[in-house]
Amino acid sequence: MRFLAGVLFSMACLAAHALELVTEDDPPHNMLRNGKVVGVATEKLEEAFRRSGIAEHIELMPWARAYQSALHRAGYCVFSAARTAEREPLFKWIGPIAAMDWTLYARADNPARPGTLDEVRKEVIGGYLQDVISVWLADHGYRVETAPNDGLNPNKLMMGHIKYWASSRPRATALLTQGGLGAHIVPVLTFGHTDLYLACHRSVPDVLAQKLNAALKKMKDDGTAANIEARYAQ
Repeated sequence: MRFLAGVLFSMACLAAHALELVTEDDPPHNMLRNGKVVGVATEKLEEAFRRSGIAEHIELMPWARAYQSALHRAGYCVFSAARTAEREPLFKWIGPIAAMDWTLYARADNPARPGTLDEVRKEVIGGYLQDVISVWLADHGYRVETAPNDGLNPNKLMMGHIKYWASSRPRATALLTQGGLGAHIVPVLTFGHTDLYLACHRSVPDVLAQKLNAALKKMKDDGTAANIEARYAQ
């Protein structure tokens, strides 16, 4: 009885005070357009929260700060976060809401076309600070030079400061299109895949996570998720 009362109290508090959803500028999943955060993952979450009757507030910030907020602050959730074995016990997971391929990029005039990731082990690879791809590469002994913003890496690659750039394919495609570099920087190797989630502070009640996961499943079944994805297809 005491446990149920605690759950109901937690739900009442969260209903009165919206969950804080924090994210980065990472098109097409989440991005700022005309002063509003939009994107595939953003729209899916907004609809799931609406269907679940749970209030939310979305804020854009650098990825490292967003991740640490959800890790340490009650009522905070971060998206779009890769669900890995190392992160599994740290959060309550809601999703998946998107997916990404882990892709290695090079200058188009670089004749090298690695067949495996091990072939670039001695090269400097550009990455994004605290991004799951960069963390994985560093943990596996690769030479990763991280930037506070992934949008800095295409220019670093063009200037020869790094030999390769590791990023998610959706983000890299958007960045290269924005910078007019699609013909100058090309994908050379896909070496991983990750589903992306909303990762919530452990204090978020299980019942809320269950309601949101149920809403996302219903959205997939009724075609709502596919319709949102189609609007952002490149």
